[in-house]
Amino acid sequence: MILSKQTLQTMRSYWLSLLAGAVFLSSCSKKEEAPVEEYEEYAYEVECDFCEISYIDKSNNTKTIKNNRGKWEYRFDSKITFELKLEIKTTLSDRQTIQAYILKDREVVFGDIGYNTAIITYNTQKANGTGSYGARQNNGTESPSNGGGNNGGSTTPTSSVCGAKNKTGGYCKRVVVDGGRCWQHR
Repeated sequence: MILSKQTLQTMRSYWLSLLAGAVFLSSCSKKEEAPVEEYEEYAYEVECDFCEISYIDKSNNTKTIKNNRGKWEYRFDSKITFELKLEIKTTLSDRQTIQAYILKDREVVFGDIGYNTAIITYNTQKANGTGSYGARQNNGTESPSNGGGNNGGSTTPTSSVCGAKNKTGGYCKRVVVDGGRCWQHR
């Protein structure tokens, strides 16, 4: 079978056009992107003066900050699958207020106000926490308080998230502007 020169040129043009079209279409196809793993961002937030803060870091190791003054934050920049723990105690003999919170996606999930000591834990898998806080009694003495409640005093949280307990037992999630007070819970 002998093909004419014109038939060969037509077939060559056809195949080149087909090849060029295939290259063009394959270059326009979207490449699959690796899925981005979403995770819940946890953080600690503490406010106290002259206190020692011990906490579990992102590697599940205990770290300690000595003589903290003012607000302290620690944010986890990766997925957390272990129990978070935060322990704060004053380094002065005078009574002092301690505000200790655990945040999830910038909203308070556990924490409260105590006096001189606070120990809080939060299980990230079960979404529950425990707390023990020093409390100011009517006679002026200190005693521990369990369960995350504030058993005395008249201080108001100045966390960046309100964090006050609401009527249903949960926590208020309103963001406090400029570190001020959450006006709904004065």
